[in-house]
Amino acid sequence: MFIAVVVFILVFSIVVFAHELGHLYFAKKMGVLVEEFGFGLPPRIWGKKRNGTIYSINLIPFGGFVKLYGEGDGFDKDPQAFINKKPWQKFLIVTGGVMMNFLLGWVVLMIGFWMAMPPLVTLPEQYGVAVRGVDAKVVVAEVLADSPAERAGILPGDYIISVDQVIVSLPSQIKDLLQADSSHSANLVIERDGQQQELAVKPIGKTGEIEMGVLIDREISRVHYAWWAVPWIALRETGRILLVVLVSILGLLKQIFTTATLPADLSGPVGIARVTADVVKLGLLRVLQFIVFLSINLGIINLVPFPALDGGRAVFALVEWLRGGKKVSSRIENAVNTVGFVALLWLLFVVTYKDILKLF
Repeated sequence: MFIAVVVFILVFSIVVFAHELGHLYFAKKMGVLVEEFGFGLPPRIWGKKRNGTIYSINLIPFGGFVKLYGEGDGFDKDPQAFINKKPWQKFLIVTGGVMMNFLLGWVVLMIGFWMAMPPLVTLPEQYGVAVRGVDAKVVVAEVLADSPAERAGILPGDYIISVDQVIVSLPSQIKDLLQADSSHSANLVIERDGQQQELAVKPIGKTGEIEMGVLIDREISRVHYAWWAVPWIALRETGRILLVVLVSILGLLKQIFTTATLPADLSGPVGIARVTADVVKLGLLRVLQFIVFLSINLGIINLVPFPALDGGRAVFALVEWLRGGKKVSSRIENAVNTVGFVALLWLLFVVTYKDILKLF
């Protein structure tokens, strides 16, 4: 559990830090004075000023932040103030974090593919550059105490080859086969240390589903690519993941605004930490995949045109551009962003509360 917490903090910090690094880069490029660029959240434990910017390390090890000079009124004609920049410059600054999140996803995918990581949403043979093929297996990541699986002798790391003589390669196949006939013990063929053996498991009913008491995941054999193809494969995979995440988030927003309810599987920091604990058990390549999904998720969520998010701030920049450079009143913008920030805090509270309830 300790390792899972450390990995969660590290992964979350990398993703958020990269986001803030994007804001820093474009702010510097556009000539905006960055008052502080911090790793972690205050209070500050160390800081050094360079070229007008304080680079700090802070006590709470979650992500980072960027403090820009001149975001409100009272900075007339100051060329280093954010408020005096052109609309297109403001747009790039506020969306720079999103671009960096997408870039991080692409870079991590390249690293993973160089380590022979399988694609996340596509099969390797679609690219035509794989050296080895795909061998999909279902691996047992965890066995719950006093569960049917534990009583049958299933261990973490076992591969489930078949259920009742039906070969399986996806966790969903196992669930479907168990639900098809829950009146008898299921005969599982597992592979352990290169040897196959047959075990009988009697699943139990729980919340309308048939459960064995295991956490299972799909494991795909490593697939090696030509080194020159990796950047392009990673770029294509980034685009596919962007599409998958975008469709998922649009579905989430549709449910929230049409039914005024939150999906049961929506998770906040606590839920993400719980998922991290499961991912860590599956190895480094799964952690890399998790970073990719988390980074791209953060990027797309921040693009949503909602007050207080980067997408909301980008809308104000677009409005200013449509008005021929006439600025939106900072009082109006601050009021709108405050309302949005309060709404986001409320959403975070509700989601975190539901995540905590799931722990018990």
